[in-house]
Amino acid sequence: MTTPRYSYSALVDFARTLLARSGLDDAKAAAVAEILVEGDLMGHDTHGLGLLGPYLDELAAGRMEKEGRPTVLADFPAAVTWDGRRLPGPWLVVEAMALATERAATQGTCTVVIRRSHHIACLAAYLKRATDQGLMMVLTCSDPTGASVAPHGGLDAVFTPNPIAAGFPTTGVPVLMDVSTSTTTNGLTGRLHKEGRKLPADWLVDAQGVPTNDPAVLFANPKGTILPLGGKDSGH
Repeated sequence: MTTPRYSYSALVDFARTLLARSGLDDAKAAAVAEILVEGDLMGHDTHGLGLLGPYLDELAAGRMEKEGRPTVLADFPAAVTWDGRRLPGPWLVVEAMALATERAATQGTCTVVIRRSHHIACLAAYLKRATDQGLMMVLTCSDPTGASVAPHGGLDAVFTPNPIAAGFPTTGVPVLMDVSTSTTTNGLTGRLHKEGRKLPADWLVDAQGVPTNDPAVLFANPKGTILPLGGKDSGH
């Protein structure tokens, strides 16, 4: 059986149309669609178009804000803080990048912090937008309400996977990095749990602290946790 193949533009148009029909304006729908498809193209399929359905559900339930702009909480020449108001995460990040790029041209650098953003999808999907302009970019995110990672030597979930992405241009292909500070992600663990599959190694611990590759422990009662980057022996 041949696997169907779709063009980039067709997938973006598909996602953008559904997002627009759910109430997003053209700019927001386009930004979200492009970032989701780019995530798939980079191989991060847990953070690609697979998120489109959940995003549409969030819009329908009113948990993702459709209209307006972020509220500016602090504004200095090279540092800005926004309240994202639960607006679409990919659009917020793209808007923040545009502002940071403009400020960096005169300040040499710019940091934008966004609180109360909705989910921002695949961090790596944003990097080339910066490196194509000859800029270096560092992007991080955290969700304190969704703790799933235990500190080294612990059992209780204290952290989220706290991904970090960075990219910088070279004379050839840019260097792009996207890693979590945990052994695996919530997205991959959740997907394998739904599919009844196991993780490649013992990246989790159950509620008693026993290492396991069974994603079910993260959804058990009492819950297990994801190990920090480095695993049980050398987590840091």
